[in-house]
Amino acid sequence: LGIRVTQLAMGLPVGGDLEYADEVTLGRALVGRREVADEPR
Repeated sequence: LGIRVTQLAMGLPVGGDLEYADEVTLGRALVGRREVADEPR
């Protein structure tokens, strides 16, 4: 399907609301994101 799954970098708390994140923190989290490996369960 060509879908890329990524994990945000540090800076955003788990369960945090993106609406309350400032632009700099959100930008850094997106720039530093990492691809999630496709691991068998």
